[in-house]
Amino acid sequence: MSNDSLDACLHLVADKNRRRIIHHLRHEADETTTVDEIVDQFHSSGSDSKNDPLQDRKNLFIQLYHVHLPKLAEYGIVEFEHRTGTVRYHPNEQVETVLDSLSEAVSLPNP
Repeated sequence: MSNDSLDACLHLVADKNRRRIIHHLRHEADETTTVDEIVDQFHSSGSDSKNDPLQDRKNLFIQLYHVHLPKLAEYGIVEFEHRTGTVRYHPNEQVETVLDSLSEAVSLPNP
């Protein structure tokens, strides 16, 4: 693993939402899912904002759709179809190894 590759991988998994997306796709989702299904899963597992759950859900959707899923797609972790909102996971050994080594530190459930 090159330093540049490791740096890109660490940058990718530095965000908790991207770690949650990868974890969800690896362990809980079928082969193909949608942005709405990911948002539903995240929102039902506990909203960060209890004051306005609908606004929180909308903000989460926007962040996933416009920021996190495109970054994961750029790295090749997902295939993200903007028009349909379809997300397909493409396993990446390097990313999974890094996440597995960090799972306790970042409070991700184990498979």
